[in-house]
Amino acid sequence: MLTLVKERGNVNTPSKEMPNPVAALWEIELLYGKHPSYSELTYGVKFTTRLEGNASKCYLVVDLRERFDEFLRELNVFGSMEKAEFHKAIDYVKHLKINGIFKRVPNLLTVMEGAASADESFELFEMVVESVLSDPDAYPSISSDAFKSGESSGVILDTEQYVSKYGANAVGVTTEALFEILNLDGSTKSTRLLEITRGWLGQGLLLKQSRQARLQEPIKPNASTKEVKRFYILRIDGLGQE
Repeated sequence: MLTLVKERGNVNTPSKEMPNPVAALWEIELLYGKHPSYSELTYGVKFTTRLEGNASKCYLVVDLRERFDEFLRELNVFGSMEKAEFHKAIDYVKHLKINGIFKRVPNLLTVMEGAASADESFELFEMVVESVLSDPDAYPSISSDAFKSGESSGVILDTEQYVSKYGANAVGVTTEALFEILNLDGSTKSTRLLEITRGWLGQGLLLKQSRQARLQEPIKPNASTKEVKRFYILRIDGLGQE
């Protein structure tokens, strides 16, 4: 299980603590992790407003000065930040970076794109695991040829082809089933599911082999037909076992 841990790097000489210059209006958190634009691990910074809504934005630290005006405008959509304040905030981010005060994350992109947090990801994943294990009849195996579109909630990937691709105990869950399990409804349910599944992907809980941008994988759920449907693939130990 991955845990986000705040770390203080080793420095050669002790430094004075620099207070957050915009602490009254913003929480600033330095993150360190993988980003697809760079081969090395790099830094991101998350700005969370203390105003109504507590909305947040995360940016790569290397982009802060180059895209200064763009980021400042975005922050003012949901918070309040003057130019002079943003300059001070960037200096504060530099202080955090130099002194190794950051939080490790497995994937910066998932944070920047609005993925669910690690703690929330695991909690919601456990909800799905519990629901799936409590209703095994809704998840027939591919080899049983019992999957019914519109009725089954998912399918156990038990054939040699899919075990080789995804490993043992892989289960495909439909989008509709996840909406129900996670109690998602309303006009924003698809956006919310995207946040959650991105979080799962970042934590290694969602199995994805396709090179396509979509997080669902194309699967043939019935052994007797070639019909393909899309599922979110999760590893759930114990399903289909006596």
